Amino acid sequence: MSVLVYLGLFLPLAGFLTIMAASNSISRKAAGTIACSTLGIAFICFSMTLFHYINSGMIEQSYMLYKWIPVEKIDANFTLYVDSISILMTLIITGVGFLIHLYSNGYMSHDEDYARYFACMNFFVFSMLLLVLAGDFVLFFVGWEGVGLASYLLIGFYYDRPAAAQAATKAFVINRIGDLGLLLGLLLTFKLFGTSNMSDISHMAKEQFAVGAPIITLLTLLYFVGATGKSAQIPLYTWLPDAMEGPTPVSALIHAATMVTAGVYLVVRMENLFLLSPITMMIVGIIGGVTSLYAAICAIGQTDLKRVLAYSTVSQLGLMFLACGTGAFYSAMFHLTAHAFIKALLFLSAGNIVHMMNGETEMAKMGGLAKIFKTTNWLFLLGVLALSGIPPFAAFFSKDLILEQEWLSGFHTLFYIGLAACILTGFYLTRAYCLTFLGPLNLKDENIKNAKEAPSIMLVPVKILAVLATIGGFLGFTFATRPLLEYFLIDDVHITLPEEELRSGFIITPETWFTVSGAILAVVSAYFIYTRYAKRLQGSLMFLKNSCYVNELYWNLIAQPLKAVAQWIKDVFEPNVIDQSVNGIVHATQGTASWFQRMQSGQIRSYVAWMVLGSVLLIAYFVVF
Repeated sequence: MSVLVYLGLFLPLAGFLTIMAASNSISRKAAGTIACSTLGIAFICFSMTLFHYINSGMIEQSYMLYKWIPVEKIDANFTLYVDSISILMTLIITGVGFLIHLYSNGYMSHDEDYARYFACMNFFVFSMLLLVLAGDFVLFFVGWEGVGLASYLLIGFYYDRPAAAQAATKAFVINRIGDLGLLLGLLLTFKLFGTSNMSDISHMAKEQFAVGAPIITLLTLLYFVGATGKSAQIPLYTWLPDAMEGPTPVSALIHAATMVTAGVYLVVRMENLFLLSPITMMIVGIIGGVTSLYAAICAIGQTDLKRVLAYSTVSQLGLMFLACGTGAFYSAMFHLTAHAFIKALLFLSAGNIVHMMNGETEMAKMGGLAKIFKTTNWLFLLGVLALSGIPPFAAFFSKDLILEQEWLSGFHTLFYIGLAACILTGFYLTRAYCLTFLGPLNLKDENIKNAKEAPSIMLVPVKILAVLATIGGFLGFTFATRPLLEYFLIDDVHITLPEEELRSGFIITPETWFTVSGAILAVVSAYFIYTRYAKRLQGSLMFLKNSCYVNELYWNLIAQPLKAVAQWIKDVFEPNVIDQSVNGIVHATQGTASWFQRMQSGQIRSYVAWMVLGSVLLIAYFVVF
């Protein structure tokens, strides 16, 4: 099984290196073939790993490729850890990633920098695979930073566009803030446990620390700071909506299968530590709930189709953290899986429109596209219904499980926050669908009047994702026996009593009625409003379109004062303190050296005089002391 794991991990890296090395001479077809084939074979490798893992009794395996940093109390090795969580993540990353790569052959067909795109995409996938397979925290951090670098390269893929370059820089800088928290947490981990092996740390934490230990609270909060950066939670969420400046398949890969799921994965992976800190768990739940509701509200006011989906991702990630905050780690992984299928479906469906309309993303310039994009229309609508929580689509089961967990665990306030976010999901996604596909045709720009349905190379991956979004919920729900996903994760993910009770059988509870009726009401009301009164509402949601002016708030309260301090340091402190201090030391050194030079004059009488002076001082010393 180790060979399969190594192949699955390193094939995307090999594809990246091959395409980059031959980027000046490789053909477009060859670049796409190498990128897709390496990822497709990696998916097959991890599928075979899944088969061997189940047949071997689902016992976690650890494979050490070599000793990396054999230093006492660090002892970091290049170790890959295979258990149910890492296998599930690798299948999502390579499976959904392969479909996005395949789709990219059509989407990027007219782009000049074809090879660089596919090379960066392969590097992105490799970094995420390294992150989820790492059995050592130092190796995990390498994958964590690799994902950050890859996102910078792909968000800023169109580097000649100022908006894309600024978005890439913003994503990189904001993630460095979160990464500082994770790095401090890593250093504290070395101090507390004397190892960086993630499995050993989880076992040692339960044995050495009591529930509520302050040092564990500090450690988990530092981990969570890193998670808020990668998974775009308040206050470090602002980079994700701007990340839409990259190509649409990049957005799909970031939102569905790679970067933004890293924070959720970290919390689930280190669940034993988080369960030891009720304070951190409460903070995780509150941040997740508030982020989910806030992002859903902001999505209502967006006029850019891709930004609606971006805020939707922030909101759904908030729901995952909301689940983690109450110990429902299984529910979080279930929703992560369902969300990966649905969000990739929505982004790639949107990509069909963006590609065939020459990059247009403003919904005000669309409308009536169901007449042109007949297949994409149904695919996008299916994604809308799935993520809105309409049964029997995938997100209904995962969302309902999260909300049931909140209520039965006694977190009623968080339940209502999550319920409101879920209801708003149906509203803003239906709004986006209506403004894009329904109503009269609104193609006024000459560049988009000749729009037509996307080619088969782009439609086939989206159709596969549509099937997964339709039936994906039954991975975590069954009418009788234990669901497949729970059976697979039960040994490695904490499963709560409510999750145990709700895992099978269609139990109609008041919470389920609230969830379903709220989702249906949201979809119907949005359809009614935005097919009849859409024009009257134009321009009335500027406060929400500007995300409640949080970016401006950050700029005025944080960025501008820091720039003023930096300018003062440059203009006043550096020349008057730093430079003067350095110059003073230089002048003092030069003066001392000049004095010593006069001592070494080369004249015998001068040396005799110094010797006499030294003798007098020695005699005086001995006489006095």
